[in-house]
Amino acid sequence: MTKGIYMMDTHVYVQPGQQMGDTRNGVDVLLYHMDRRGIDKCVLKATVGMSNQDNANIVKKYPDKFIAVCNDEVTQKKSQTGEKPWSIKDAAKEIDEWMATGQFHGIGEGLARDRTPKKKLVTWEERLDQICHLFELGRKYKTPMIYHTGLPIGAKWLDMARSRAHAEMCDNGNPLLCHEVAALYPDVPIILAHGGVEASGYYMDDYEKCLNVAASHKNVFLETGMWWAELYDKPLKDPNIGAKKLVWGCAWGQRNNYQAWMPGQVPTTYNVAQLDVGPIDFSPDVWGWSLREMGRLNIPQDDINLIFGGNAAWLYKVDLPLPYDRMFKKVDRGFERA
Repeated sequence: MTKGIYMMDTHVYVQPGQQMGDTRNGVDVLLYHMDRRGIDKCVLKATVGMSNQDNANIVKKYPDKFIAVCNDEVTQKKSQTGEKPWSIKDAAKEIDEWMATGQFHGIGEGLARDRTPKKKLVTWEERLDQICHLFELGRKYKTPMIYHTGLPIGAKWLDMARSRAHAEMCDNGNPLLCHEVAALYPDVPIILAHGGVEASGYYMDDYEKCLNVAASHKNVFLETGMWWAELYDKPLKDPNIGAKKLVWGCAWGQRNNYQAWMPGQVPTTYNVAQLDVGPIDFSPDVWGWSLREMGRLNIPQDDINLIFGGNAAWLYKVDLPLPYDRMFKKVDRGFERA
């Protein structure tokens, strides 16, 4: 295992979530895992069935342990129940209102989109217009945008994955389309969630596309918590990426995420969803797995410190126990973080 001088997971789910059928207090479980694995702070996200306000309440109760990002969860619920069709105008208005409270440090889990079943794929022109509405908010609040990448395999919710599997369904299905977004908003930090590996087993096509984008734009960062050790090799050696563009985020609390084992293969262990098994009734120790994978890297400790917390602290403007330049090495990021 290996650790950093400041440990920060940028991708955590803590609420039970309606789709999980679990009413236990997930915060207690999360805090226990944080204590055992030495995690200093987590970024809370709201996925389907979760609440921005609940996350804000958790942050208020444990301000030294958590920060949160927001999404259009109320607009999503209304569209899912048939109360009102989803629209980018409503989604952007809701996110704007959440951000105006000052309780949130970023916009995401993924970029807001219509998740109701549809017969026609959304064109990139339509989707880019929606994304620009969202990125204007990122620019307004000078906050990171979490841009979802990676295609889960074995997921039961294939009604959603169907469109994501096509290049035409834009941001989730084809990370290369982020080139256009990053070029349009060079002043807005973009974090490519999952770094192209989202419970996708040993499938690496989206990972390669994410590297291509990150190597081309100074404002694009890669989330790496689901990477096995070998996946770090190429970006760390790439002079256009390096440790300064990697942030640790493991999707802790994603309850359909299993650790599979293939002895003698690369990767030997990896995270994947399984078709024949529903949400599991325990909290997978994804941190233990990820720490073991990072421990296999023979790189300078100061680079490990950047990946585990330094880059995220800079992106999210996190209060630290010491001044930033006393904890992390100085790096030239190439663009100003307002």
